[in-house]
Amino acid sequence: MVDILILNGHIIDGTGNPWFAADVAIRDGHICGIGKLSKLSAKETIDANGKVVCPGFIDIHSHPDIALLARPRHEPKIMQGVTTEVFSNCGIGFAPATPESMKILRDAYAPLFGDDTGVAWDWTSVADYLSRFEKGIAPNIVYLIGHAPVRIMVMGMAERPATKDELNAMQELVRQGMEEGAFGISTGFWYVPICYADIEESIALCQVVAEYGGLYTVHMRNYRETIDESINEVLTIAEATGVPVQISHLAAINENKGRSTDYLRIIDEARARGIDIMCDSYPYLAGSTILQAMLPQWAGSGGPEAILSRLKDKQTRAKIIDELSSSQVDWTKAYICSVKTEGNKIYEGHNFADIAIERCVTVAELICDLLVEEDLEVCFLVHTGHEPDVQTIMSHPAQMIGSDGLHLSGKMHPRLYGAFARYLGRYARELNVLTLENIIRKMTSLPAQRLGLQDRGILKVGMAADVVIFDPNTVRDLATYDEPRQYPEGIPYVIVNGQIVTCDNEHTGTLAGQVLKKR
Repeated sequence: MVDILILNGHIIDGTGNPWFAADVAIRDGHICGIGKLSKLSAKETIDANGKVVCPGFIDIHSHPDIALLARPRHEPKIMQGVTTEVFSNCGIGFAPATPESMKILRDAYAPLFGDDTGVAWDWTSVADYLSRFEKGIAPNIVYLIGHAPVRIMVMGMAERPATKDELNAMQELVRQGMEEGAFGISTGFWYVPICYADIEESIALCQVVAEYGGLYTVHMRNYRETIDESINEVLTIAEATGVPVQISHLAAINENKGRSTDYLRIIDEARARGIDIMCDSYPYLAGSTILQAMLPQWAGSGGPEAILSRLKDKQTRAKIIDELSSSQVDWTKAYICSVKTEGNKIYEGHNFADIAIERCVTVAELICDLLVEEDLEVCFLVHTGHEPDVQTIMSHPAQMIGSDGLHLSGKMHPRLYGAFARYLGRYARELNVLTLENIIRKMTSLPAQRLGLQDRGILKVGMAADVVIFDPNTVRDLATYDEPRQYPEGIPYVIVNGQIVTCDNEHTGTLAGQVLKKR
């Protein structure tokens, strides 16, 4: 007797090999058979005739740090077939922490993480934080130590390089986090206070991660005019430490249209000389983050109180407006996703240029006004990408798939609800950019290999039973920029650790996810 028997499926096993016809049997949370198994007895039988059966998807770049604690059913990702979330990316996370550093982290980054109803916010260590998820979650989780919580715990929001003693203290925090199960460290050089870290700081932290065979994921300093220098900074860190490095959400944006081949050539050349560098990307032309990240670096320093004080000071505000006015952002393509106050919610989904005209101010003035009115809690998205570059990057063998989805209130980026289904429907079936087998490899075995998850990412006897069943003829994303909270269609079954979490396109309420820890 097996727990689940999946009959008549087209098996895409995650390796990139061509599909084959077979049945799949699951017992005690693991795959126990693949082949002609119709004579087996089973507690649950699923007829997958005409459907693909593949490993559960692994989102190598996600941000459910708080949302998953507040809403453990995790429908936006589970309904897409994501069975493992890799999070605390871009250097932004919430463990380790002290009560003092936690306040700074919450004040600085809370807009990125949405409703936190029911979340205690009282953990201190990585182990303590991860234990909160053991109460029950739908997907598995993989934790990366954020650079921000480590730096803030040691240095607060200091606008300078770390001293030797501070480096030692940060190294010890990273070492403790790795001992407690983290898979590596993430950084986000675009965000305060990580932007003040010099390369020696990054090397010091990555030396510890490398000792444990962990991964280093990087939101680079710049994806526009100095992207080449930013990539070279990442390569220098990787070469100095031997740590495997992952460039987060690689894209050719704005004036870099057509340059994706240049970036990929740099990656290929680095790999040829022995640097273990790869990247991830998502299948959209827009990006999304907190509005305060658009402030000049000096204006975004010191924490929320200091930022608001500058924005309210007449002379300092004028200087900020002057610098914002020289921004190359096309504000007709930048839209407000979420705000805090009811009075400004009318602007969610509207572009900055139109709102500025309505309020009879410049866009630079509007940005300052909104940040003050909303206590900095404004998120936005901006269309900067180019479709040929998106396709070029996703086609590279060292690329894997990460949604970068933010769990915002308001009109968030549709990638949270749609990224994985979009790859399967738009880019495999409709545009034939990649085969289903190759795209599924980028969602399953490739990220599993990158993380060192030895029991996931491939459909094989003995592996953990994270399984997705989808219809290759109908699967597609439905989430749009206007209506982002729409589940995809064509993914009727999702199984996590041998338990059915979605059945006939409905969430069962089962919380079968596990806290995965680095071995």
